[in-house]
Amino acid sequence: MKGMFSVAAFALVLHSAGVAHAVEESAEPTPAQVRTAAEAFDRGREAYKTEDFVEAAEQFESADANAPSAAALELAIRARDKAGQLDRAATLAALALVRHPDDPNIQKIAPPIVERAKAELFELDLKCDEACDVTVGGKITPGRRATDRTLFLAPGHYNVRAGWSGERSSSKSVDGNKGEAGSLEFSAPEVAAPAPVVVPVTPPPSDKPADEGGQTRSGKLPKAVFWVGVGVTGVLAGTTLWSGIDAQNNPGPDRVRDACKTVDSNGNHSAECDSLYNQGLDKQHRTNLLLGVSAGVGVATAVVGAFFTDWGGAKKSAAEQAKKAPAQGISVQPWVSIGSGASVGALGRF
Repeated sequence: MKGMFSVAAFALVLHSAGVAHAVEESAEPTPAQVRTAAEAFDRGREAYKTEDFVEAAEQFESADANAPSAAALELAIRARDKAGQLDRAATLAALALVRHPDDPNIQKIAPPIVERAKAELFELDLKCDEACDVTVGGKITPGRRATDRTLFLAPGHYNVRAGWSGERSSSKSVDGNKGEAGSLEFSAPEVAAPAPVVVPVTPPPSDKPADEGGQTRSGKLPKAVFWVGVGVTGVLAGTTLWSGIDAQNNPGPDRVRDACKTVDSNGNHSAECDSLYNQGLDKQHRTNLLLGVSAGVGVATAVVGAFFTDWGGAKKSAAEQAKKAPAQGISVQPWVSIGSGASVGALGRF
Protein backbone atom coordinates (compact mmCIF):
# COMPACT_ATOMS: atom_id res chain seq x y z
CA MET A 1 0.00 0.00 0.00
CA LYS A 2 2.86 2.41 0.84
CA GLY A 3 4.47 1.78 -2.56
CA MET A 4 1.19 2.44 -4.35
CA PHE A 5 0.75 5.68 -2.42
CA SER A 6 4.29 6.78 -3.27
CA VAL A 7 3.75 6.19 -6.99
CA ALA A 8 0.47 8.11 -6.94
CA ALA A 9 2.01 10.96 -4.94
CA PHE A 10 5.01 11.21 -7.22
CA ALA A 11 2.79 11.14 -10.30
CA LEU A 12 0.89 14.09 -8.79
CA VAL A 13 4.22 15.91 -8.29
CA LEU A 14 5.06 15.27 -11.95
CA HIS A 15 1.68 16.60 -13.07
CA SER A 16 1.80 19.75 -10.95
CA ALA A 17 5.47 20.57 -11.55
CA GLY A 18 5.58 19.60 -15.23
CA VAL A 19 7.77 17.11 -17.05
CA ALA A 20 11.27 18.15 -18.22
CA HIS A 21 11.71 20.95 -20.74
CA ALA A 22 11.08 19.98 -24.36
CA VAL A 23 14.71 20.60 -25.36
CA GLU A 24 15.67 17.51 -23.42
CA GLU A 25 12.67 15.20 -23.43
CA SER A 26 11.38 13.26 -26.41
CA ALA A 27 8.65 11.28 -24.60
CA GLU A 28 6.84 11.20 -21.28
CA PRO A 29 8.05 8.62 -18.73
CA THR A 30 6.47 5.18 -18.80
CA PRO A 31 4.49 3.85 -15.80
CA ALA A 32 7.48 1.66 -14.91
CA GLN A 33 9.79 4.69 -14.94
CA VAL A 34 7.37 6.65 -12.75
CA ARG A 35 7.30 3.79 -10.23
CA THR A 36 11.12 3.59 -10.20
CA ALA A 37 11.32 7.36 -9.76
CA ALA A 38 8.83 7.30 -6.89
CA GLU A 39 10.81 4.62 -5.06
CA ALA A 40 14.06 6.57 -5.51
CA PHE A 41 12.31 9.75 -4.37
CA ASP A 42 11.20 8.03 -1.13
CA ARG A 43 14.72 6.74 -0.48
CA GLY A 44 16.08 10.23 -1.09
CA ARG A 45 13.71 11.76 1.47
CA GLU A 46 14.67 9.20 4.10
CA ALA A 47 18.39 9.81 3.50
CA TYR A 48 17.83 13.58 3.63
CA LYS A 49 16.12 13.26 7.02
CA THR A 50 19.15 11.41 8.42
CA GLU A 51 21.46 14.07 6.88
CA ASP A 52 23.08 11.57 4.53
CA PHE A 53 23.08 14.24 1.86
CA VAL A 54 25.27 12.46 -0.74
CA GLU A 55 22.97 9.41 -0.72
CA ALA A 56 19.92 11.67 -0.79
CA ALA A 57 21.28 13.58 -3.80
CA GLU A 58 21.98 10.35 -5.70
CA GLN A 59 18.44 9.09 -5.10
CA PHE A 60 16.83 12.40 -6.11
CA GLU A 61 18.95 12.50 -9.28
CA SER A 62 17.92 8.92 -10.05
CA ALA A 63 14.26 9.89 -9.61
CA ASP A 64 14.72 12.86 -11.95
CA ALA A 65 16.52 10.70 -14.53
CA ASN A 66 13.58 8.25 -14.70
CA ALA A 67 10.75 10.79 -14.51
CA PRO A 68 12.06 14.38 -14.71
CA SER A 69 10.38 16.79 -12.28
CA ALA A 70 11.12 20.13 -10.67
CA ALA A 71 10.59 18.67 -7.17
CA ALA A 72 13.19 15.92 -7.54
CA LEU A 73 15.68 18.29 -9.17
CA GLU A 74 15.19 20.91 -6.46
CA LEU A 75 15.88 18.42 -3.67
CA ALA A 76 18.93 17.08 -5.53
CA ILE A 77 20.32 20.64 -5.69
CA ARG A 78 19.71 21.21 -1.97
CA ALA A 79 21.30 17.87 -1.04
CA ARG A 80 24.43 18.46 -3.17
CA ASP A 81 24.81 21.94 -1.69
CA LYS A 82 24.50 20.65 1.88
CA ALA A 83 27.03 17.91 1.08
CA GLY A 84 29.54 20.61 0.10
CA GLN A 85 29.54 19.59 -3.58
CA LEU A 86 29.12 23.05 -5.08
CA ASP A 87 30.20 21.96 -8.58
CA ARG A 88 27.45 19.34 -8.82
CA ALA A 89 24.87 21.57 -7.11
CA ALA A 90 25.57 24.45 -9.50
CA THR A 91 25.48 22.17 -12.57
CA LEU A 92 22.07 20.88 -11.46
CA ALA A 93 20.95 24.45 -10.73
CA ALA A 94 21.89 25.60 -14.24
CA LEU A 95 19.96 22.65 -15.68
CA ALA A 96 16.94 23.44 -13.49
CA LEU A 97 16.83 27.07 -14.60
CA VAL A 98 16.61 25.97 -18.25
CA ARG A 99 14.08 23.20 -17.69
CA HIS A 100 11.81 24.94 -15.18
CA PRO A 101 11.99 28.71 -15.76
CA ASP A 102 8.58 29.27 -14.15
CA ASP A 103 8.96 27.13 -11.02
CA PRO A 104 9.10 29.45 -7.94
CA ASN A 105 11.19 27.08 -5.79
CA ILE A 106 13.79 26.61 -8.56
CA GLN A 107 13.96 30.35 -9.15
CA LYS A 108 14.50 30.87 -5.42
CA ILE A 109 17.35 28.43 -4.74
CA ALA A 110 19.11 28.04 -8.11
CA PRO A 111 20.33 31.60 -8.93
CA PRO A 112 22.29 32.12 -5.68
CA ILE A 113 24.07 28.78 -6.10
CA VAL A 114 24.97 29.58 -9.71
CA GLU A 115 26.32 33.01 -8.74
CA ARG A 116 28.43 31.49 -5.97
CA ALA A 117 29.77 28.87 -8.39
CA LYS A 118 30.71 31.50 -10.99
CA ALA A 119 32.96 33.15 -8.42
CA GLU A 120 34.56 29.97 -7.06
CA LEU A 121 34.54 27.48 -9.97
CA PHE A 122 35.12 27.23 -13.73
CA GLU A 123 31.99 27.63 -15.88
CA LEU A 124 31.92 25.53 -19.08
CA ASP A 125 29.27 25.93 -21.78
CA LEU A 126 28.88 22.86 -24.02
CA LYS A 127 27.09 22.71 -27.37
CA CYS A 128 26.45 19.66 -29.61
CA ASP A 129 24.97 19.83 -33.12
CA GLU A 130 22.95 16.73 -32.17
CA ALA A 131 21.68 15.93 -28.68
CA CYS A 132 24.52 14.22 -26.83
CA ASP A 133 25.60 12.71 -23.53
CA VAL A 134 28.65 14.26 -21.90
CA THR A 135 31.31 12.86 -19.58
CA VAL A 136 33.96 14.93 -17.83
CA GLY A 137 36.96 13.06 -16.50
CA GLY A 138 35.12 9.78 -17.17
CA LYS A 139 32.04 10.80 -15.13
CA ILE A 140 28.71 11.39 -16.82
CA THR A 141 27.08 14.77 -16.29
CA PRO A 142 23.51 15.05 -14.96
CA GLY A 143 20.54 15.37 -17.26
CA ARG A 144 19.47 13.54 -20.38
CA ARG A 145 20.86 14.08 -23.87
CA ALA A 146 20.75 17.73 -24.91
CA THR A 147 22.30 20.09 -27.44
CA ASP A 148 23.23 22.76 -24.89
CA ARG A 149 24.26 22.52 -21.24
CA THR A 150 26.27 24.39 -18.63
CA LEU A 151 28.73 22.69 -16.27
CA PHE A 152 30.58 24.00 -13.23
CA LEU A 153 33.96 22.40 -12.51
CA ALA A 154 36.70 22.82 -9.95
CA PRO A 155 39.74 24.58 -11.47
CA GLY A 156 41.96 22.16 -13.38
CA HIS A 157 42.55 20.26 -16.63
CA TYR A 158 39.71 18.10 -17.98
CA ASN A 159 39.03 15.69 -20.83
CA VAL A 160 35.47 16.27 -22.06
CA ARG A 161 33.79 13.60 -24.18
CA ALA A 162 30.50 13.88 -26.07
CA GLY A 163 28.68 10.69 -27.11
CA TRP A 164 25.90 9.78 -29.52
CA SER A 165 24.11 6.60 -30.60
CA GLY A 166 26.04 4.04 -32.61
CA GLU A 167 29.01 4.27 -30.25
CA ARG A 168 30.04 7.59 -31.83
CA SER A 169 32.01 10.00 -29.68
CA SER A 170 34.33 13.00 -29.77
CA SER A 171 36.78 14.24 -27.14
CA LYS A 172 38.31 17.63 -26.37
CA SER A 173 40.47 18.98 -23.56
CA VAL A 174 39.95 22.16 -21.58
CA ASP A 175 41.82 24.01 -18.81
CA GLY A 176 39.68 25.88 -16.32
CA ASN A 177 40.60 28.54 -13.78
CA LYS A 178 38.68 29.87 -10.81
CA GLY A 179 36.11 32.50 -11.73
CA GLU A 180 36.60 32.03 -15.48
CA ALA A 181 34.23 30.75 -18.19
CA GLY A 182 34.88 28.72 -21.33
CA SER A 183 33.02 26.87 -24.07
CA LEU A 184 33.33 23.76 -26.23
CA GLU A 185 31.44 22.73 -29.37
CA PHE A 186 31.03 19.17 -30.63
CA SER A 187 29.88 17.81 -34.00
CA ALA A 188 28.53 14.27 -34.21
CA PRO A 189 30.56 11.99 -36.51
CA GLU A 190 28.72 10.46 -39.44
CA VAL A 191 27.24 7.03 -38.89
CA ALA A 192 29.53 4.43 -40.45
CA ALA A 193 27.77 2.35 -43.10
CA PRO A 194 28.12 -1.39 -42.41
CA ALA A 195 29.36 -3.67 -45.15
CA PRO A 196 26.52 -4.98 -47.34
CA VAL A 197 25.41 -8.54 -46.69
CA VAL A 198 24.61 -10.53 -49.84
CA VAL A 199 22.30 -13.50 -49.32
CA PRO A 200 21.88 -15.77 -52.39
CA VAL A 201 18.55 -17.52 -52.87
CA THR A 202 18.01 -20.41 -55.29
CA PRO A 203 14.40 -20.51 -56.58
CA PRO A 204 12.65 -23.64 -57.91
CA PRO A 205 13.45 -24.37 -61.60
CA SER A 206 11.04 -23.08 -64.20
CA ASP A 207 9.87 -25.12 -67.20
CA LYS A 208 8.27 -22.17 -68.98
CA PRO A 209 10.09 -20.52 -71.90
CA ALA A 210 10.88 -16.84 -71.70
CA ASP A 211 11.66 -14.24 -74.30
CA GLU A 212 14.42 -11.68 -74.00
CA GLY A 213 13.63 -9.16 -71.33
CA GLY A 214 12.38 -11.79 -68.87
CA GLN A 215 8.78 -12.07 -70.14
CA THR A 216 6.92 -15.07 -71.53
CA ARG A 217 5.26 -15.06 -74.92
CA SER A 218 2.02 -14.13 -73.20
CA GLY A 219 3.58 -10.78 -72.23
CA LYS A 220 3.69 -11.62 -68.51
CA LEU A 221 6.56 -12.51 -66.24
CA PRO A 222 7.68 -16.13 -65.85
CA LYS A 223 6.87 -17.99 -62.63
CA ALA A 224 10.54 -17.90 -61.65
CA VAL A 225 10.28 -14.17 -60.92
CA PHE A 226 7.49 -14.80 -58.43
CA TRP A 227 9.50 -17.54 -56.72
CA VAL A 228 12.45 -15.17 -56.52
CA GLY A 229 10.22 -12.76 -54.61
CA VAL A 230 9.04 -15.56 -52.33
CA GLY A 231 12.63 -16.55 -51.63
CA VAL A 232 13.74 -12.99 -50.95
CA THR A 233 10.74 -12.43 -48.67
CA GLY A 234 11.60 -15.58 -46.74
CA VAL A 235 15.23 -14.55 -46.31
CA LEU A 236 14.21 -11.07 -45.15
CA ALA A 237 11.66 -12.50 -42.72
CA GLY A 238 14.29 -14.84 -41.27
CA THR A 239 16.82 -12.01 -41.01
CA THR A 240 14.22 -9.78 -39.31
CA LEU A 241 13.40 -12.54 -36.81
CA TRP A 242 17.09 -13.02 -36.05
CA SER A 243 17.57 -9.27 -35.63
CA GLY A 244 14.61 -9.04 -33.24
CA ILE A 245 15.91 -11.90 -31.09
CA ASP A 246 19.41 -10.43 -31.13
CA ALA A 247 18.08 -6.99 -30.08
CA GLN A 248 16.14 -8.59 -27.21
CA ASN A 249 18.96 -10.80 -25.93
CA ASN A 250 22.16 -8.85 -26.68
CA PRO A 251 22.75 -7.01 -24.44
CA GLY A 252 19.23 -7.61 -23.10
CA PRO A 253 17.15 -5.44 -20.72
CA ASP A 254 18.40 -7.20 -17.59
CA ARG A 255 22.05 -6.56 -18.42
CA VAL A 256 21.37 -2.90 -19.22
CA ARG A 257 19.36 -2.52 -16.01
CA ASP A 258 22.13 -4.10 -13.93
CA ALA A 259 24.79 -1.89 -15.53
CA CYS A 260 22.78 1.30 -15.02
CA LYS A 261 21.45 0.77 -11.49
CA THR A 262 24.87 1.40 -9.94
CA VAL A 263 26.07 4.99 -9.55
CA ASP A 264 29.20 6.39 -7.96
CA SER A 265 29.39 8.84 -5.07
CA ASN A 266 28.60 11.71 -7.43
CA GLY A 267 25.50 10.05 -8.85
CA ASN A 268 27.18 9.10 -12.16
CA HIS A 269 26.41 5.98 -14.18
CA SER A 270 29.23 3.88 -15.54
CA ALA A 271 30.50 4.11 -19.12
CA GLU A 272 29.30 0.50 -19.61
CA CYS A 273 25.73 1.68 -18.91
CA ASP A 274 25.84 4.21 -21.79
CA SER A 275 27.47 1.74 -24.18
CA LEU A 276 24.96 -1.07 -23.54
CA TYR A 277 22.00 1.29 -23.81
CA ASN A 278 23.19 2.69 -27.16
CA GLN A 279 23.94 -0.83 -28.45
CA GLY A 280 20.38 -2.00 -27.70
CA LEU A 281 18.90 1.13 -29.31
CA ASP A 282 20.88 0.62 -32.54
CA LYS A 283 19.75 -3.01 -32.84
CA GLN A 284 16.14 -1.95 -32.33
CA HIS A 285 16.44 0.53 -35.22
CA ARG A 286 18.01 -2.17 -37.40
CA THR A 287 15.11 -4.55 -36.68
CA ASN A 288 12.51 -1.87 -37.51
CA LEU A 289 14.25 -1.21 -40.86
CA LEU A 290 14.32 -4.91 -41.75
CA LEU A 291 10.66 -5.27 -40.78
CA GLY A 292 9.65 -2.48 -43.16
CA VAL A 293 11.71 -3.89 -46.02
CA SER A 294 10.30 -7.41 -45.45
CA ALA A 295 6.73 -6.11 -45.55
CA GLY A 296 7.39 -4.11 -48.74
CA VAL A 297 8.98 -7.04 -50.60
CA GLY A 298 6.19 -9.35 -49.47
CA VAL A 299 3.48 -7.03 -50.80
CA ALA A 300 5.34 -6.56 -54.10
CA THR A 301 5.71 -10.34 -54.49
CA ALA A 302 1.98 -10.83 -53.90
CA VAL A 303 1.10 -8.22 -56.54
CA VAL A 304 3.49 -9.79 -59.08
CA GLY A 305 2.03 -13.25 -58.43
CA ALA A 306 -1.58 -12.06 -58.71
CA PHE A 307 -1.41 -9.78 -61.74
CA PHE A 308 1.86 -10.09 -63.65
CA THR A 309 2.82 -13.80 -63.64
CA ASP A 310 2.13 -16.21 -66.51
CA TRP A 311 0.88 -19.24 -64.59
CA GLY A 312 -0.58 -21.06 -67.62
CA GLY A 313 2.34 -20.64 -70.06
CA ALA A 314 2.12 -19.82 -73.78
CA LYS A 315 0.66 -22.51 -76.02
CA LYS A 316 2.74 -23.67 -78.92
CA SER A 317 1.72 -25.26 -82.19
CA ALA A 318 2.97 -28.64 -83.32
CA ALA A 319 5.10 -26.95 -85.97
CA GLU A 320 6.71 -24.76 -83.36
CA GLN A 321 7.44 -27.80 -81.22
CA ALA A 322 9.10 -29.50 -84.22
CA LYS A 323 11.30 -26.49 -84.94
CA LYS A 324 12.10 -25.94 -81.32
CA ALA A 325 15.79 -25.75 -80.54
CA PRO A 326 17.29 -27.68 -77.65
CA ALA A 327 15.68 -26.73 -74.38
CA GLN A 328 16.78 -23.41 -73.02
CA GLY A 329 17.28 -23.01 -69.31
CA ILE A 330 16.57 -20.07 -67.10
CA SER A 331 18.77 -19.13 -64.16
CA VAL A 332 17.80 -16.39 -61.75
CA GLN A 333 20.03 -15.42 -58.83
CA PRO A 334 18.20 -13.10 -56.38
CA TRP A 335 20.10 -11.11 -53.80
CA VAL A 336 19.41 -9.05 -50.74
CA SER A 337 21.72 -6.20 -49.63
CA ILE A 338 21.50 -4.92 -46.09
CA GLY A 339 23.83 -1.99 -45.53
CA SER A 340 23.24 1.71 -44.85
CA GLY A 341 19.97 1.02 -46.68
CA ALA A 342 18.29 -2.24 -47.70
CA SER A 343 17.78 -3.35 -51.31
CA VAL A 344 16.72 -6.45 -53.20
CA GLY A 345 17.20 -7.62 -56.77
CA ALA A 346 17.89 -10.56 -59.06
CA LEU A 347 20.60 -11.52 -61.54
CA GLY A 348 19.45 -13.78 -64.39
CA ARG A 349 20.73 -15.66 -67.43
CA PHE A 350 18.22 -16.92 -70.05
